[in-house]
Amino acid sequence: MRIFITATFKNGENRAEIEHLCDLVRQAGFDDFCFIRDVENYQKIFDKPRELMERAKQEIESCDALLIDLTEKSTGRAIEAGIAFALGKKVIVLVKSGSVLKDTAKGIADLVVEYDDMADIPSKLKNVLSVNGDKTFTIN
Repeated sequence: MRIFITATFKNGENRAEIEHLCDLVRQAGFDDFCFIRDVENYQKIFDKPRELMERAKQEIESCDALLIDLTEKSTGRAIEAGIAFALGKKVIVLVKSGSVLKDTAKGIADLVVEYDDMADIPSKLKNVLSVNGDKTFTIN
């Protein structure tokens, strides 16, 4: 299963954070894809916002699910999550324990994973996600 990991664009300043989240997804046994890392290579390459979002939509379409950490608010990531929801993709929401999650986020989430420490994420994902033999995504 390929998971689209949405992250905030910060011109590479958050590269370590993105790499860490991608690594956690791989540790859980899933294929990771991050637009900022895999398409943009941590730099601005799109001059036209419409082209950026069209390409993001294409990449979301090619994934089985989208993972978003909503501990901190972000417009761009929320738009990508909305695209995934509209496309019928599974949406996995991560949130640090004690954070407030709005009803709109809960409404598009197929799964909400609360964590105390990011190191908890792989085991939590392994425990609730599985890929059937036909490559469909299920939540246990």
